[in-house]
Order: sequence, then structure tokens, then C-alpha cells
Amino acid sequence: MDCGCDVRREIEGFGPDEGLYQRSPIRAGEVEALVDPVDLEADPCLLEGYPLSGERLERAARAAGFTPRADLDYFLSAHRREPGSVPMASLLADLGRINTFFALESAPPGPGWEPVMRGEPTGPRLAAEVEGVRARIAARFGGRPEDVEWRVAASLFHQSLSSRVLSPVLAAAILYGVRMDPFHFFLRTGHDGPMTLRTIDHEAGPLPERSPEAIAAWVEATALAGLSRVVHALREVGRISPRLLNGNTSSSLAGAARALAEARPERREVVEAVARRLLEGPSLKGGGGHTEADGHGRPVFRRTTCCLYYRVPNGGKCGDCVLLHRGGFRGLIPS
Repeated sequence: MDCGCDVRREIEGFGPDEGLYQRSPIRAGEVEALVDPVDLEADPCLLEGYPLSGERLERAARAAGFTPRADLDYFLSAHRREPGSVPMASLLADLGRINTFFALESAPPGPGWEPVMRGEPTGPRLAAEVEGVRARIAARFGGRPEDVEWRVAASLFHQSLSSRVLSPVLAAAILYGVRMDPFHFFLRTGHDGPMTLRTIDHEAGPLPERSPEAIAAWVEATALAGLSRVVHALREVGRISPRLLNGNTSSSLAGAARALAEARPERREVVEAVARRLLEGPSLKGGGGHTEADGHGRPVFRRTTCCLYYRVPNGGKCGDCVLLHRGGFRGLIPS
């Protein structure tokens, strides 16, 4: 179908929480066979959303190259292209060159992948992820998982997740002026290797504004709001300080900002302005701040809590740890 409408058409699968779990583009010439003739006559450009099931869903799956999940409801959807949108493939290729925390996969999530920012994984799934971290830490020093404190593993899981969520969202907004939606990020669960995230989006739409204020507001309303759900879920599973986790997120943001400023020095001023606004904003206030400058005049972040990595055998302390820099935060103690 080539009616001149500036839209992209996709097959979308929605879960029981009404969240988007699957998204697969479909070629223009394949869509007419997925709706009734009366619908095609009333909506020749197929701009509405049409439910898919049975044989129509099977045709859609073959045409779009995906395997339907029995627990999802599928629709043929149309989305108008926004001027200034950036294809996700080229965006991810560029961001992935900064460092591994900025890297995302763009393949369909499939079985074993769970949405990470919509309050998932919670309960047993989240507990299983933390137990996996405990086992991997213990294996490094020949110990047992129970030799690693639960809160230590939970903290390190949360720190890694925070870095992998915040880094690409921040970079996409600052470098390209586009919205990378972390509510469409999926986590590979039960995986023994490095944490891996995927996005189901195929393009990123433009931010209404590219000012530091607008970028900070976007990150606050999406990535930080989603990470707060993870904090809530972790506290439901086991005993861990929310202040410690807030420090983790602040440290992850500061690390992402520093790496981004070093990789793209022409954007340093904007990066530092956005980071400053977020660290002083409602979600992260009190988690840490830039208290000094290094020999090159770049701000140095110090957190107000400890991520507990020092409690792992041979773990040591991180460079921004409050235990190393008590003088910068007089009167504060680690959680």
C-alpha cells in the first residue's frame, strides 16, 4: 500500500497490563490482507488500529517475521512519522560506540525478556535476578551465593540497571534531540553474562525542545520515574535502604554524563547543565553532587552513600564513594 500517508505500520502486541510488549514493522504491500474489505473501504489508508487473531494473526506474523505469544493481544497499528525522527538502528550504532552502558539491542524481545520500567520485573522475577548476581559474585572468590549479602547483590543489580537505562536515554536526548522511551526497554532475565537491554522501538521521535531544562524534564519523567518503580520493587523483595539506591541512581547519572562529555566534548556544556538539574531535582536530590573540579576543570561527582561493593571480597571502594570522601559531605554516613 502506497497511499502517500506519512505513516509507519506495525504489528503490536499488548500484555495484560495494557503495556506494549512486542512491535514489528510490516511492509506496505502486506497490510491490506489483514483487515476486512469493509474496513479497507472505510479507511483506505488503514490509519486506524485493527485487532488481529486467528488466521489473520498468522499471516501478520509471517509477513512481519515474528512468533506470536499466546498471552498478548495483537493489533495492526499506524503511527504518523514525526519530522526529526531518527531511525533506532543508526541511533543505537552511534551511542554504542561511547561505552557498553550506552549500548542497546533492537531485536524483538521474545521469551525470557521482561519490560524493565513498567514495574517489572517484580516479586519472584526480581528476586531471581538478585540471586543470579549473588551467584556470579560468589563464583569470583570460590564461595557460595549465601556468602554474599542479599542487599549487596541487590545494590549492584540496581546500579548496573540504572546505568544501562539512563545512559542511552540521556545521550539520545542531548546528541540527537530525540525521545528514547525507557518504558519500551526489556531486560534479558536469567542470563549469566553481562546485563542486556533491548528496545522494541524502531525510531525515536523529536523532543519538543532541546534546552537543558526540557531534556532534564524528559529524563526525570521517564527514566527516573521508571527506576523509582524498580526501587519500590526491590524494597518489597528484601531489606535495602532507598537512600542507598537513590545514591546508586545519582552515581549512574553522573557516570553517564561524564562518559558522554568525554566522548562528545562539543556537547559538554549541555551535558553538565542537564546533569546538574537532574542531581538537584526531586528524584535525585540528596544522592550526591559535584563538589569540586578535577585538574582539567571538569566537575567531580561525590555520592552521599555507599553501594556496598566494598563488602564483596576484594571488592574495594568506588571512586565516588562517601567512605573515601567524607570531608565533602560532613555529617553524612553510608546507608
